[in-house]
Amino acid sequence: MTAWPARFRADARTRSGRRKGQAMVETVVVMFFLCLVFFLVYEYANLLTAHTVVNYAAARAARARTVGFNDFMVTKTVRVATASMAGKCLSHDDKGDDLATGTLVSRMGSYLEAENEGDTKGILDFELWESDKLGWSADEPGGENAELTVRVWQRRPLYDSDDTDLHEVRGEAGIESHYPLYLQ
Repeated sequence: MTAWPARFRADARTRSGRRKGQAMVETVVVMFFLCLVFFLVYEYANLLTAHTVVNYAAARAARARTVGFNDFMVTKTVRVATASMAGKCLSHDDKGDDLATGTLVSRMGSYLEAENEGDTKGILDFELWESDKLGWSADEPGGENAELTVRVWQRRPLYDSDDTDLHEVRGEAGIESHYPLYLQ
């Protein structure tokens, strides 16, 4: 059996080393694109969840309005319905610590029972509940139209960032309004 000349053996080792470097570069490029796709899917899922929550809040607001609640009660209903996507909780317990999930849920009843805006501040507050970041409007039924339409909007960060880059998510719900018949 004949041995390969030394110059051929050295050349084969060099080509093998180049292939290892090429594989590393290809892996880095593929990982970059996989991370990019993962980030885009995450953001899309986050926006889809926010849209679902805002639609739910619109449905709860429409229900509250049709049973005759005033504007303040409907606002509280919208806020509680969007609590899962309302950002950081600004309320603290008596010791100054963040509220646990059970405490948040138990405070929602007290929050809904509050009779004015001043009473709600000490009970429950979230960063995206501010009036410039969450709001609602209603098209009251009139004439032949017996349907009440409520629109809810929430301005929220597109990704985990500060308040400079906000995206508005809108939801809408309609419900037949029969409460004037019962109030006559």
